Amino acid sequence: MKVIRVESDIYKKAEKASKAQGVKTNDFIARALKQGLEALNEKNVLDLYRTRKITLQRAAEMLAIDIWEMIERVKKAEIHLDYTMEELAEDLR
Repeated sequence: MKVIRVESDIYKKAEKASKAQGVKTNDFIARALKQGLEALNEKNVLDLYRTRKITLQRAAEMLAIDIWEMIERVKKAEIHLDYTMEELAEDLR
């Protein structure tokens, strides 16, 4: 386990929210940090795909999801799905 410093105003907000949920503040912060990091990672992967720096299959691999879930996330993010049949055949190999 590592120790991190959290600004007092952020800690107070986390403390209030954790009490409302009936969990320990440290557990609440750890869960929030994990969820935030996952969201940031997904945003970064979607940005890489949007700018065509990675393929759809590579994006799915980076998020540890299957290609069909990746397609859904791309659609949800309103990113143009520029995916040819050749790319699909290659990715499904």
